[in-house]
Amino acid sequence: MSSIKRRQWSRIMPRSLPESLQLCKEHAQSTRQMSVPRIADRCGMSTDMLYKRLGSGDMPASLLIPYMAATGRVYPLMYMAHSLDKLIVDMPKGKKASHSNLTHLNQFANQVIGLIMQLEEGGANAQYVADQIVLLMENLAAQKLEVEKQAEPQTCLDFSPDNEFKE
Repeated sequence: MSSIKRRQWSRIMPRSLPESLQLCKEHAQSTRQMSVPRIADRCGMSTDMLYKRLGSGDMPASLLIPYMAATGRVYPLMYMAHSLDKLIVDMPKGKKASHSNLTHLNQFANQVIGLIMQLEEGGANAQYVADQIVLLMENLAAQKLEVEKQAEPQTCLDFSPDNEFKE
């Protein structure tokens, strides 16, 4: 049995733009088995150019969306939004949350509350605790939007012959 702990990608908070770009690359390599040349190809740039961008932390805005789509994570967007005290919430899909997703969210909420309690006792890093609170808020906001989307009546356009437009 391996002693290496699996990284919880959804619980990572990037602290800088260069770090966010590196995290995206690491995510793609570890979870999607993508090489840097493959990521570069999906972004429409050369491998050398991608390495240069990753090394300098200087990625033009026009390349960020293809880069995040290729790597499967939005860490640069998270870093920028959180730097401006904004939250990022996924668009609702209108699907009911699975039991396992709600269980994981409940566990995460309990972990965050535990971190807050540790902080009060002087045993936790304040920045880390604040970051985890933001991630929990984003997760809860996403659940709120899903619930609201489910509550909306589904609109169905009926184009049957009986409902044709008549002058």
